Amino acid sequence: MEAIAVFEALPASDPNCFEKTEVETPVPAGRDILVRIDAISINPVDSKERLGIAGRLDEPLILGWDTCGEVISVGEDVKKFKPGDMVISAGDITRPGCYAEYQLLDERIVGRKPEGLTCEEAATLPLTTLVAWESLFDRLEISRNDAEGPALLIIGAAGGLGSMAIQFARQFSNCTIITTASRPESQKWCKELGAHHVIDHSGDLAEQLKAIGYETVPYILNCSNNLPYWEIMSELVSPEGAICLVASTKAKLDLDLYMAKSVQINYELMFTRSMFSTDKMSLQGDLLDKLSDMISHGTVRHVMTENFGPMTTETLAKAHAHIEKGRMLGKMALSGIQRR
Repeated sequence: MEAIAVFEALPASDPNCFEKTEVETPVPAGRDILVRIDAISINPVDSKERLGIAGRLDEPLILGWDTCGEVISVGEDVKKFKPGDMVISAGDITRPGCYAEYQLLDERIVGRKPEGLTCEEAATLPLTTLVAWESLFDRLEISRNDAEGPALLIIGAAGGLGSMAIQFARQFSNCTIITTASRPESQKWCKELGAHHVIDHSGDLAEQLKAIGYETVPYILNCSNNLPYWEIMSELVSPEGAICLVASTKAKLDLDLYMAKSVQINYELMFTRSMFSTDKMSLQGDLLDKLSDMISHGTVRHVMTENFGPMTTETLAKAHAHIEKGRMLGKMALSGIQRR
């Protein structure tokens, strides 16, 4: 099958950043299904994995962890899907990704494609849905039955993750949702998705929170880099509050800033359950199935804002360059590789 791979950490502007390659089409066994890739979405993790390569690889690295496509064949232990089913998945970072004609996926982390959406729209949903849901309800442990309306601060909320987190918090909690966004279009986007308040992360966050009536907040979801917000988050979080981080941090962070308040610091990595085959792995497939129902009932909406066309070395490079600017509004998608 044809795939588009990376071999070294070249800038997206380099014409050799991505290379076409031929690899063997995988054959499903056990609980695996083989999916024909009809559309994909790009996430910051794609760029981070590409730029994290040291030297030149001997074997092609196939990136991509947001896909929508048709089941072509299934392993002998598969019970959930059959050939012809349309599905979505965020994949497994330890296995080849979706910048290819086909991808092998464990059925436990796969869900039904939402009806009424194009493949491109559907492909923008899996990864951010899983990260947002797990961050809010598994890591921060926000109660969906809390009647008090605790405040939730989402830092960097206009991207794909924040876009889904706003919707889930609005629909499945009683939180007062405070988001940060710096541009007029991103502030408007957050409001449209359900944020109660939008403040500007390029300004004084503490003063802006006070202006809307909050000295501190019990929950913070940081969708951005940790280092720029590390000290201010320690001031903004309430005593015995909780913070969820989704980005890795190379610098050493001073955890003692949070000791006096007994703050709970959580990391959310969507790939943990598939990497370690935890007993909660199948919850991801279940959630993606629930997402299809949410879309059908109008509870949440897709967040695709840009379509870069069919997957090629050129369009993938453009998509990576775009996401590396750090100014995404919602999510971007590409169609599958054009078959000969």
